[in-house]
Amino acid sequence: MRLHTFIISWKGRHDAAAAIAREVATASDSVSIVYSDPDPQTAPVADCRLLRRDDALFWADKFSACLEHLPADADLLLVIHADCNCDDWAGLVSASRAAHSQHARIAVWAPLIGFTPYPLKHTLIGRFFDTPMKLVAQTDGIVFSLSKAAIARMRSIDYSRNLYGWGIDWVFMAFTYANKLFAVVDPRVRVQHPESHGYSQETALAQMQDFLKQLGPSEYVQYALLSSHIYYLTESGAAEAAAAQIN
Repeated sequence: MRLHTFIISWKGRHDAAAAIAREVATASDSVSIVYSDPDPQTAPVADCRLLRRDDALFWADKFSACLEHLPADADLLLVIHADCNCDDWAGLVSASRAAHSQHARIAVWAPLIGFTPYPLKHTLIGRFFDTPMKLVAQTDGIVFSLSKAAIARMRSIDYSRNLYGWGIDWVFMAFTYANKLFAVVDPRVRVQHPESHGYSQETALAQMQDFLKQLGPSEYVQYALLSSHIYYLTESGAAEAAAAQIN
């Protein structure tokens, strides 16, 4: 399977993006940095394709650019946000490719994220067959890969009214389970992500609610079930039982 890695960068993150690009290059078939910056003269210095986007726009526009510029021969799309750290980025790329290659029904793959609103103990559905990977109700949109089927669905979505991109992950999760596919987290692959947002979460949430109106009926049912599962684990003592199943 051919895999293209997109690294998402913005002001203050270009050096980190370039460093990640160097590390993933050996394991990826091709690499792009999708970036924005208020200074038109500033860009990442990297030996890969650079895709500049409007600095007034945020995650949704950058993700749309990933879909637009994905090479025609790519089977997998891997996204990495440049504010993340990983001890082995090349290993992460290889793990993503291997998971999709060995299990054709995996539509969404993600590593274990060190900080996310969706920790594994709140998203765990169960073991993924006889592998160390876990079936999950959410992966978040920080570092993840999508199969061809998921890519095709995400290309049919309008991102223009969702500036901050909240809900993008819910669309590919709902699509996955509505089509009898799987979303997994591999707890052997770890990524650290900072605890920060540089924008209004209230606005982002309102835009997400409108954005999710694009879900089909079967997808909306899955969204309701998946989000209810997360709520149950988050608000009840069941999270402790779920946490015991992670290792």
